[in-house]
Amino acid sequence: MPADVTFEIPLPLKLHEGWRDAADRNLAWLTRHRLINEGSEDLYTLFKSERLVGYTFPHATERGLDLANRIVSVCTLLDDQFDGPAGKDPISAREISESFAALLLPGGPEDKGPSPLHTAFAEMWRDSCAGKSPAWRARAAESWRRYFGSLVHESANRRRGAFLSLDTYLEQRLVTGAMQQFTDACEVAGEFEVPSLLFNVPHVRIMRTLTADFVNLANDLASLEKELAAGETDNLVMVIRNERGCTMEEAIGHAYRFVEGRVTRFVQLRAEIPEVLASLALPAEDVDVLNRYLDALAAWISGYERWQRETYRYRRAGDVNEATGAGYRLDDLLSA
Repeated sequence: MPADVTFEIPLPLKLHEGWRDAADRNLAWLTRHRLINEGSEDLYTLFKSERLVGYTFPHATERGLDLANRIVSVCTLLDDQFDGPAGKDPISAREISESFAALLLPGGPEDKGPSPLHTAFAEMWRDSCAGKSPAWRARAAESWRRYFGSLVHESANRRRGAFLSLDTYLEQRLVTGAMQQFTDACEVAGEFEVPSLLFNVPHVRIMRTLTADFVNLANDLASLEKELAAGETDNLVMVIRNERGCTMEEAIGHAYRFVEGRVTRFVQLRAEIPEVLASLALPAEDVDVLNRYLDALAAWISGYERWQRETYRYRRAGDVNEATGAGYRLDDLLSA
């Protein structure tokens, strides 16, 4: 199985020099919010989430790095709750998703919620929005809403036990991987905001999708063994195998080449950006902001690929399953 799958990434790789101090601060934040405890801290540390943030946000400010850690941690822990019963119960999944989506509403609860995870999410969302324009808050909120909705769709598909078509699966995976939130977090971590005109340049929109596709689908390859053991069908390799009627080995090869092609296309589009920007006759400061954003997307590709080979989230899936008894759920974080 390809738990140790590697890709040749022709993009810069850098680890934030302050990642270790930020990791300590994040563990303290998680403990304060009762998201980890003495019994689960070592298990959580196996995932090396803070090192992922160090790789994928190498140019973050100190405050931005802390916020990025909180976004990634909260999203990871929230996603892991769906390795339990809610992952196959659309009604429960919808109730959970709607309870978090309510925290995005203007005037919604800010400092409390029905569970520790709700409370942490509300604080993370409030702090992420600080200093951002209403337009940014609106699109970031929509990213979260689409993600919450995808958890319900994924739960329903697990219940059916059916294979999605490749195009349907790719559309679903674009959202279930939470990469829309993480690409929004690039602006939070760097404490800048991409103007709407530039955020919607076709090249940029495609590069954002390619970044999400690479991370999500490389994850599918790395987590294949875990998901086969769990009887999952929502995985690129298994979807390709079902659609093409090929062997598992052939499906892995097809999936690898598909994921590799995401990087190739990203690099091609990145090389065309200077000409695109020149044609728009933009102010220098806008060009600088967009380049910072595109560099941040590139860091997600190179940084995630490196982290995926270092984390024990996949390479020691058996140990984690034995320790938790429920996929990757460190605890039931949705109870009061």
